Amino acid sequence: MIWKLQILASLLLFSVCAKSQLNNNGSITIQNNASILAKGNFNNNSGTITNDGKIEVQGNFINTSTYSSTANEDSLLMTGSGIDTLTAGSSIINYLTINKTTNSDSIKLGESATINTQLNYFSGGLSTDPILNPSYTLTAPVTATFNFADSVEIDGRVKRTGWSNGVAYIFNQPNMQVTTNGGTPPTDFTVTMIPQSAGGNPSQNEREVKRKFLFAQTGGTGFTTNIRYPYATSELNTNVASNIVPWELLTTPISEWNARLTPVTRDTVNHFVTTTGIPDADLANEWKLADPKYTFNVTAFLRGPWNGSSMNTGLNSGGVIPLSQPYNISPFNYSGTESVPSIPNANVVDWVLVEHRQPESGLPADATSTTITGRKAGFLLSNGTIVDLDGVTPIAFDITKQGTAFIVVRHRNHLGVISNGIPSNAAGTFANDYSVLANSYKAPGAASDPVVLLSGGSKYGLWSGDANKNGAINVTDINAIKIAISGSQAGYLFTDTNLSNSINVTDVNLAKVTISSSGTGSPTIAKSNLNSKAGIRTNIPDPIVQ
Repeated sequence: MIWKLQILASLLLFSVCAKSQLNNNGSITIQNNASILAKGNFNNNSGTITNDGKIEVQGNFINTSTYSSTANEDSLLMTGSGIDTLTAGSSIINYLTINKTTNSDSIKLGESATINTQLNYFSGGLSTDPILNPSYTLTAPVTATFNFADSVEIDGRVKRTGWSNGVAYIFNQPNMQVTTNGGTPPTDFTVTMIPQSAGGNPSQNEREVKRKFLFAQTGGTGFTTNIRYPYATSELNTNVASNIVPWELLTTPISEWNARLTPVTRDTVNHFVTTTGIPDADLANEWKLADPKYTFNVTAFLRGPWNGSSMNTGLNSGGVIPLSQPYNISPFNYSGTESVPSIPNANVVDWVLVEHRQPESGLPADATSTTITGRKAGFLLSNGTIVDLDGVTPIAFDITKQGTAFIVVRHRNHLGVISNGIPSNAAGTFANDYSVLANSYKAPGAASDPVVLLSGGSKYGLWSGDANKNGAINVTDINAIKIAISGSQAGYLFTDTNLSNSINVTDVNLAKVTISSSGTGSPTIAKSNLNSKAGIRTNIPDPIVQ
């Protein structure tokens, strides 16, 4: 080992190889190719260190005085075991190497630090202490090289200066990358990435990958940003890696997580998700990763095919249920491409449409079709279960907002129902049983319950008879059914209100019973209502088409 010390002050307490190194008021020069090993702490309290060689420290490195390099060739190596602190003071470190004995050993910044030329990060932990000291930053120009061994990453806040557009710059680990394009680029860009192991927990108690992302920049206008978000498989929680997308926490008009479903690419081998084109204004929001696909455990019955204990499957046995979802018409206006090669289950009654609605006000009266944040057509089974296209598993689909929501079930010729507010959860599920009266929202002043008491027990079902699918059942529906009967129409028609695969007086009677029902939801006939155009209306807060 070649080393040279030039003592330029009257007091120097320093040892080339000892358990601790202390420099008070001394001047130390480490020449090129020379090195010093401190088998403990290295403290430069009030002296001057000129390092053109290497300093290896196996404890804390604390610099509260002057540390420099005449040729910008200084190297600081943090090695050894234990949890140690790096405090560089106002000085710049040109070459920093982190090579702790094991990955359970670590280095934590005691204040912000700047690297000028190269970071070599081989083993151990490296943290800017983002939970207790969120302003501490590891800064480096974009010209500095970051070299990472496998499975290591910087916990906390990393800034790259001298920024320019069109280049993917690395931050906390090789897959934490940021690129800006267009507009006027910022002068610097900062990423705060906090994994679960370092206390990373996105705001609010929602479904999430347990890793938190924050971004900031200085200057720049009109640019967009491409970001690659890394994660660890241990942080997935209930999320499926092949589904996860970035989410941002919008704070106005209310605080809620919003998904960025597209454009998104995923690498489940190297564990990262990339999105492009983020507007510069959105960088001020908190970001996370999460699976947008939620499972809806929903039970509902239809009054029309109800037989006293379950629902009849006449449309299915008659072979008239279409293989593609039928809700691509007004008033449903759903353009989904759900289709099956064959009806997957003998117990399928019909297609239904399930919607997730989330108004900004959080009020069910505001949950109109403009607040739909996800929906899908699935199959209703004879036992009331709504299942996905496989005919077995509960229906699941992507949503774009997290938080308390309202679940809507709609059918071709029954009045749709909307739930009361249901909070979202970390498991990614919503559940509602519409056969229980209290589980359906009833609008103030509504003339009838949102669902009707079914025969043979205490279960409730959707009102039958909306033959013209306008959200209200009245004399116009009766007339439409009578016209279908006179024309000997048959098949998969809106006028087949009991879903029997035939249209007859039974369908007329069902509509009449609905119109004549009292506000309790019990089918008590009042003949004076039969000619009324008011009838029974859905409690879903969408406009009624008269």
